[in-house]
Amino acid sequence: MIGEFLRGVPASPGIALGTAFIIDTGDAVAAPNSVSGPATAAAEKAHWSAARDSVVEALNQLAERARSKVGAAEAGIFEAQALMAGDPGLQEQVDSAIDAGQSAEAASQHAIDGFAALFADIEDAYLRQRGNDVREVGRALSRALAGRAPVPLTDLPPGAVVCAAELGAGTLLMLDRASIVALVLGSGGATSHVAILARTFGIPTVLGIGDLSAIVSGMLLAVDGTSGEVQLSPEGTRLTELQDQIEAQAAERTSLARLRGEPATTPDGFRLDLWANIGNPSDVAPALEQGAEGVGLFRTEFLIAGRETLPTENEQFSVYRQVLDDMSGRPVVIRTFDIGGDKPVPALHLPPEANPFLGFRAIRIGLHQPELLATQLRAIVRAAEGGRPAWIMLPMVSSVEQVRQVRGILRGVCPDGVPAHLRLGIMVEIPSAALVAPALAKEVDFFSVGTNDLTQYTLAVDRGQDRIAALYQPFHPAVLRLIGLTAQAAAAANIPCGVCGEMAADVRATAVLLGLGITELSMSASALGYVKREVRAMSLSAARELADEVITLPAQSDVLTRIEAFRAAQLPPLAARES
Repeated sequence: MIGEFLRGVPASPGIALGTAFIIDTGDAVAAPNSVSGPATAAAEKAHWSAARDSVVEALNQLAERARSKVGAAEAGIFEAQALMAGDPGLQEQVDSAIDAGQSAEAASQHAIDGFAALFADIEDAYLRQRGNDVREVGRALSRALAGRAPVPLTDLPPGAVVCAAELGAGTLLMLDRASIVALVLGSGGATSHVAILARTFGIPTVLGIGDLSAIVSGMLLAVDGTSGEVQLSPEGTRLTELQDQIEAQAAERTSLARLRGEPATTPDGFRLDLWANIGNPSDVAPALEQGAEGVGLFRTEFLIAGRETLPTENEQFSVYRQVLDDMSGRPVVIRTFDIGGDKPVPALHLPPEANPFLGFRAIRIGLHQPELLATQLRAIVRAAEGGRPAWIMLPMVSSVEQVRQVRGILRGVCPDGVPAHLRLGIMVEIPSAALVAPALAKEVDFFSVGTNDLTQYTLAVDRGQDRIAALYQPFHPAVLRLIGLTAQAAAAANIPCGVCGEMAADVRATAVLLGLGITELSMSASALGYVKREVRAMSLSAARELADEVITLPAQSDVLTRIEAFRAAQLPPLAARES
C-alpha cells in the first residue's frame, strides 16, 4: 500500500501533501419501493413535495451564502440546482410514478436517474457533467425524504485531503477551506461544479478515482491535480521530491500571479487578447481571478440540454445579464444553442439520426425553428441593454446564406436597429466556412475558430471513437492551413479572429496560432497564465516564420517536432521549466 498510486481525472492543478479525511456522503437508507392505495399515494406525494420544498429552500440559502462569501458567479451553481429541484417536469414524473404504486423515495430516484441518463452519452464534457448536478439534487432529495439535512456538514482538521465517493458543490462551500489542501473524489469530472469551485479556490483536485477503499483516514496522501495521480503514504526520497515540487509550485504561482494584470504582448509589440471559455455563470469568477480579458465562448447549452421544457426568454435573460454584469464591461461572446448531435433536447422531440454530427444540429435547428433562435436573440439583446458588450456567435455555419438568415431574424428582434455594442460572428468549424472565409468576413463582425470540430470534420475523424483516436490530429498541416485561411480573410476585412477550441490552451500551439494571424485566444481559465507567459517570451516575427514553415510540412509528427525545436530555441527558460 505504501507508495501505491491511484489514478483519476485531473480537475484542479497543483500538488499537495496532507492527511486523508474521509467524508461519508452516502444517501439515505433504502425505503420501501412501493405503496398501496390512493390515500397512501396522496401521502407519498405530500411527503415528496415537502422534501422538494426543503431542498429548494436549502439550495437558495446556499446561493445566498455563496453570494456573500464567494461571489455571484458561484451563487449561480445553487440557483441552477434549485431550479432543477423545482422543475415541473420532475414533479410530473414523480407524481406519475407514485400513482403507479412507487414510494416517494423510489419515484424520486427513478425520475432523477432518468434525467441524469439524458446527459450520460453527451460528448461535450461540460454538458455531460451536468448529469452530476442532477444527481446532486437527487441526493439532497433522498436525504430530505429520510428527514436528514439536504447538505451534510462536518468539521475538518488542518491540512486535510478531503476524500469522498461523491461531494456536492454545496458541501464544499460549507466546509472550512482554510483546512483543505486537496480533494480526492471517487466520481466527477473536470467540468463538474465541485471542480469549478476547486479551481476557484486553488485546491488541487483529482476526481473519478472510483474505488477509494485503499485510502484510510489519517493516511498521508500526495495529490497531483495536474496529472490526476494520488500516491498513498509517500516516503523517503519520493517524499523529499514532492516537498521540493510543492516549493517550486508556490514560486511558479507567485511568478504567474505577477502576470495577471499584464497584457499578453510579445517583445516586438504585438498584443494578443486572452479570453476564457465558460459554460455557466459560476465559471466567471475563476476566469477573472486568472486575468481573463473577456469571455471568448459562453456555452449556453446548459440552459436547454436534457430539459423537458424550453428555457423562457426571461430565464435566459437573467443568466446572460448576470454574466455580462459580472464581466464588468469586458466582451462576452455568447454562442447560440449548439444542440443536436450528442446534446439531447427532449423538449424539441428530435428524432434519432444515423449520423447526428453531420445532421440536424446547431444553427440548422435555430433556422428551422426560428422562434427558438429569436427567443434567445431577444434575451441577449435585452441583457446587453445599456451598452454591455455582447457578441453573438453562431455555431456550425457552413454558408453565407445562413448568416444572412440570422441577420434577418436579428433585425426583427431589433426593430429600431441592431445596437452598435452588439456584434454578430460565427464559429469557423466546418471546412467550407474556412474556404469561403473571405465572403463570410463581409457578412460578420468576427470569426472564432472552433478547432475541435474543425479538426474532426477536416480529417473525417469521430473524436469520440477510441479506435481512431490517433487520427484526430489538431496539428495536421491541413487543419493549420484552414486556420491560416480564416485568419487571412479576417485581417483583410479588418475583423478579429480568435480560437476557442482546445488548441487555444495548448502552449505548443501558441506560436503557430500567432504566426497564422490569430488575434485572440479563449481557453479554460487555468491555462491563461501559462499561455500569457508563452506569448510574452516570443517574438511575433519568429512566430510568423514558424507558421509559414509548418504549414508546408507533410504530417503532424513533423509539425510537432519543428515546434519543439522552436520552443527550445526561442523559449529556453520555459522549456527547461517543463522538462
